[in-house]
Formats: sequence, structure tokens, C-alpha cells
Amino acid sequence: TLRPDLDVLFVGINPGVVSGQKQLHFGNPQNFFWKGLFRSRLIPQNIPPEDGHLLWTKWNMSIVNLVQRTTPSTSDLSRKEMRDAVPDLCQKISSNKPKVVCFVGIGIYEIFAATSKPTPGLQPMVYDFGSSIDSPTLRPLDSSSAPHSANEFAYLFVMPSTSGRTITYQNPEKLMYFQQLNYIRDCVAHEPPRPIDPTTLADLGPPTRSRYFGKS
Repeated sequence: TLRPDLDVLFVGINPGVVSGQKQLHFGNPQNFFWKGLFRSRLIPQNIPPEDGHLLWTKWNMSIVNLVQRTTPSTSDLSRKEMRDAVPDLCQKISSNKPKVVCFVGIGIYEIFAATSKPTPGLQPMVYDFGSSIDSPTLRPLDSSSAPHSANEFAYLFVMPSTSGRTITYQNPEKLMYFQQLNYIRDCVAHEPPRPIDPTTLADLGPPTRSRYFGKS
């Protein structure tokens, strides 16, 4: 469910078998997504996937998938199928203008931004709402002191996949990225928006994995 001016729009890659059967986002109990939201204080309640609608109705966040087709594994999706889905995602972002777009999986952002091996965390580029429907227009945000500018751009945040199959990042490190996102959400949702402090952001997560504030 989408509406204009969401604080955070999460982008998953596609439904797995369990999520597809249940018709729920991140429906597998082994997935860390809902636990990460609660433990990072992005949401104040520990909710199951079945109550995922509360994300939209109570906390001004929502979830979309890049690809709608259910598969046993993301490896069952071709890169062409994922690239072909980018214009539809761009339309959803440009039409609803969320403050932050969070990609739940590094590979999703690779496809979206047509980049190679992006570093997780807050990205050095922002999504320009003047993007065409065919591909995103990304432009640099060179200063951490620049607060969010409504109706102009969305911050882009990348976190590791929350799937239980992802072993490169363990849950304690995944939680650090949720905590970074919570801090960013609090900054952009504040009235007026507050600038993102690089020291605070680095203290919350693994700074050696982030290039947002310069070389690590």
C-alpha cells in the first residue's frame, strides 16, 4: 500500500515461497526483517508478518517488491526480469515521493542503480523526483549537513538482505543497519527536517562498510 510522503519505502526483491503462500511481505519466520524493525526501534511493537499492515496505518512506512513473481530463490530471477521491473519501481517512487527508499538487499540496489558492488548504508546519491519513468536519475548529495528537501529527492539506503539464507552478514550486523535507518528516519521525519550527523551515523553501524561520508 502506497501513499505520498512516506517516511520510509522498503524495497524487497520478490516474494519467496513462504511469503507467496501466505501473501505476506517477509513472511518466512526465519527472516530478520520484522525483528530488525522492532529491535532498532523503527517500530514500537514486535509484530508478526500478519500485522504488517500496521507499518502503513500507524508508522508511515510501506513495502513494495521489485518483482512480483514468487520464486524459491532470488537466483531464479534473471537480471533481465529484474531490470525490466525498474521502470515500474521508479513510477511508484516518483508518484509517492517517500523521504527514504530502503533497499532490503544489496543486489536489488545493484540492479536499480546499474552499479557494481554498492556498499551498504546511506548512499552518496539521492533519487531525484524528476526521474524519467524508464530509469532513475541519481545525483550526488555532497554534504551531510543538507537536510531533506521535500518534493525534491529521496535518500537512498541499502541494507543486507534480511533472509535467513544470507550468511555474509549475521543478524547483529544487520541490526546495525536498521539502527542507522532509524536514525535517518527520525532526522527526515522531524519538523523541520534535521541534518544527518555523520558521527552519529557511523557510531550506529560498521563505518568501514560505508562510503557515504568519504573513504573508509
